[in-house]
Amino acid sequence: MPMQTLTKHEPATTATVPTPAASQLDRWGRRHARRVRRLEINALAWVVGTIVLTTLWIVNQWQANGAFEHFGFEGNHGDWNPTLWALATGLWTLAVGIMALQVRFERPPTDMQLEADAEPRRLALTRLERLGRLKFHVAAWVLGMLIVTPLWALIEWQDNGSFERWSDNSQPGSWEPWVLYVGGIWALVVAGLAVRTYVQERRSS
Repeated sequence: MPMQTLTKHEPATTATVPTPAASQLDRWGRRHARRVRRLEINALAWVVGTIVLTTLWIVNQWQANGAFEHFGFEGNHGDWNPTLWALATGLWTLAVGIMALQVRFERPPTDMQLEADAEPRRLALTRLERLGRLKFHVAAWVLGMLIVTPLWALIEWQDNGSFERWSDNSQPGSWEPWVLYVGGIWALVVAGLAVRTYVQERRSS
């Protein structure tokens, strides 16, 4: 009677090759994690820095002009000039705010977002990344104008007094509308990104 040799067949192990979509999602996730860490560090520095700058500004204005009575730039007793403090904290706030917006709008998609898309997974990732980048730029423009516009008004008020007319002649009451140039050029850049995104969406569809 022939003897049969009993052998235990172990399942063959095959190396899992990551798909292009998986590699793309992994790179996106690692990039997002770096942005989150950078935002946490900068947000903490912003909080500490704002407290320090505000304290130094209060001490300086108190020593220079006495107790606070009103905001002013003439240097009279009780006049506290907020321009330098506002510029420092405002621009710093803008930088940290843009970082936060990028983390918010350019974060990796969830599986639910990918499954709901009828396109192939890699194309869906590219499309979501493109749209998130556009949303980030639009939100950054809005935030930028909300911060830059008051700073512009403060600078013009300090240089030329209360607003009377649009002009660049540096006369009392003349406010130069450079904020419109800044906002307009920035808006044109964002509009160009929107057009490019729209064209890419049409081509991919």
